[in-house]
Amino acid sequence: MQNRLLATGRFERVDIINVISATPTLAQLLPYDALLCWTNSTPLNTAAWGDALADYVDAGGGVVVSVFANSTTTANRNIGGRWQTGYEVVLDQGGNASGANGTLGTVHVPSHPSMSGVMTFTGGTIGSRPASTTLEVGARLIAEWSDGKVLIAEGANPRRIDLGFYPPNASCSQSGWATGGDLIMANALEHVGRGARFAPFGTSCTGTLGAPTLAQTGNIPPALGAVFGLTVDNMPNGVAFLSFGISDTSFGGIPLPLDLSILGMNGCSLYSDITSTLQLIGLPSASIALPIPVDPTLLDGVIYSQALVGDPAANQVGLTSTNGGRIRFGV
Repeated sequence: MQNRLLATGRFERVDIINVISATPTLAQLLPYDALLCWTNSTPLNTAAWGDALADYVDAGGGVVVSVFANSTTTANRNIGGRWQTGYEVVLDQGGNASGANGTLGTVHVPSHPSMSGVMTFTGGTIGSRPASTTLEVGARLIAEWSDGKVLIAEGANPRRIDLGFYPPNASCSQSGWATGGDLIMANALEHVGRGARFAPFGTSCTGTLGAPTLAQTGNIPPALGAVFGLTVDNMPNGVAFLSFGISDTSFGGIPLPLDLSILGMNGCSLYSDITSTLQLIGLPSASIALPIPVDPTLLDGVIYSQALVGDPAANQVGLTSTNGGRIRFGV
């Protein structure tokens, strides 16, 4: 699965999180643009997994769910917790259907991004799929199997798509797909991953008021046309310098993150390059509102932010640093 998605050339990185042995937290999920979730074994904690996924969608993340997580009747093998309160697309636990070498059936929304370039789809000799065709309120059917079962469906929230097939290729499991599944999965992940969001990363260094933090103000993400806000907290002398950059890997040829102890800021790190800065004033916190223009060229763009906080008693430089923030412009 990982290699097949990378082979499409459309993803910078594809990681694997095994929910059988550990349950991911929201903080672990936020750095990712999109998630593909499926099961064929029992997750460690399906309720906690569902809560984290619901929080991730609320934060602007995109989730694609596939067989058997959206079909199984086996207890605790679906996605539980808050996921059950409106985050589903295909109503789960409806059972599994199968059929040898099923193919692409009726395409109800041929213009949908998940169908881009898809000319054929063939299942394996088992070809597992959801037996139920009942969708969550507001969801819509994009495409069917040749037997009328759900192949692709989109939720009322476009950051949610369900796929009606088992993600591994038939060369691995005949429950999966033989042709076309990799393209559908890549399309679906790209589509749901276009959500606007702010994701904190890295750690702050301790100052006289504790660790200063950089966070999104309120719950409005950095969507085109929105007014997005950032807040810096724990500012002991009421001054901070908020920086923005375009890279979290290099600054003037220097690899990032950079340990700032070389400047006398022990425990502090620089997480992004600096192309512009703004001064913030406030005790013990300050916020800034950033109007995002409706400019299509910004869509899917990413910038990075971090703040240096004035703290004369913290170290010989008189500054501490916040965590970094990844700002993805979306819809």
